[in-house]
Amino acid sequence: MNESCREVLAELDVFLDGECGDDLEEAVRRHLGECPPCVDRADFQRELRALIASKCKDAAPSGLLDRVIDNLTAR
Repeated sequence: MNESCREVLAELDVFLDGECGDDLEEAVRRHLGECPPCVDRADFQRELRALIASKCKDAAPSGLLDRVIDNLTAR
């Protein structure tokens, strides 16, 4: 893994979330086009996100969010 890989992997979540700017998106896409190990990492992250999304469809119990916020603000 070289410095370019480290830089891309540090921004991978932002890239996969579609939240990066045009310059960063282009840089990540260019790197992924040339680096099979980073493509494997990106593919794994995409598959993991899809799996988590498919398994986490249940809604939180009623009142849970309010209890969490109350606990966080009480500290």
